Amino acid sequence: MEKENVDIEFETVSVRIPKAIMDLLRTFRSEDLHEYLTHTIVENVASVLASDCHNGEIVSYGAIVERFGLKRIFEAFNLTHYMPKDC
Repeated sequence: MEKENVDIEFETVSVRIPKAIMDLLRTFRSEDLHEYLTHTIVENVASVLASDCHNGEIVSYGAIVERFGLKRIFEAFNLTHYMPKDC
């Protein structure tokens, strides 16, 4: 899911997920469940940023991407389609 050669710092966190959802995910994503959850969270953040930042109404999406160094992360996770063209 992510590029192996990109140097991205990760944190390990505990997340509460309903057991029924985890049972479902284990059934269909047993081999790569941790990678799947990581990718899903990163994709959710990218999509929320893209939908919330309409041409700098509050804060420029490009400024957020730059401030937090998200471009290389979104590239590593193949999520650049959420980034505006000027990033």
